[in-house]
Amino acid sequence: MSNMKVLRGGMGSSELASLLAQLNEAKDQLERLLTRVEEALHRATASGTTTRAAEPTASGTAPARKSPLDQVKVVVESTADLRESNGNLSAVRVAKVFGVSLSQLAGWLGRTKQAVSKTPDADSLQEALAYFERVARLRLLTKGDAGFRKWLRMPHPDVVEKNPLELLAKGEWQTLADFVDDILSGTPG
Repeated sequence: MSNMKVLRGGMGSSELASLLAQLNEAKDQLERLLTRVEEALHRATASGTTTRAAEPTASGTAPARKSPLDQVKVVVESTADLRESNGNLSAVRVAKVFGVSLSQLAGWLGRTKQAVSKTPDADSLQEALAYFERVARLRLLTKGDAGFRKWLRMPHPDVVEKNPLELLAKGEWQTLADFVDDILSGTPG
């Protein structure tokens, strides 16, 4: 419905302006609340006091499990380029390494491109991006990013006949991250 029809239908411009002001105020309150929640989660995570059970993330998957490879310096350093100077993983950097658009990655994360573009290293994205970091560790065995992106697009019989990008798109992040851990550690899945 056009704005002119709304105005002719009985809603005056002052009433419309009032509703828009209320909507903007509610939006601002929600953004402030989300910021406070992110800050509280960050503080709790930093102090090691989080006691949350394994809840699904925005994608519907459980939070990333810690990998034994998280203790191997060369493995951790292999994905340093995915992090910002503050230590957080960056969705922009992850998308680039995986050879996908930011829109596509945002969709996999259950977010809008605008939200991810605005704060690509948001604390609220870190848990989900951790899966992608674990997968990106495979670059240790591929010939650079080009080899890694090729691997992502090839079917792998050990991963149910799907290519890794299809698994990521379907939210099967844990399956793929565990598969990469198995490859890097030399243990069968």
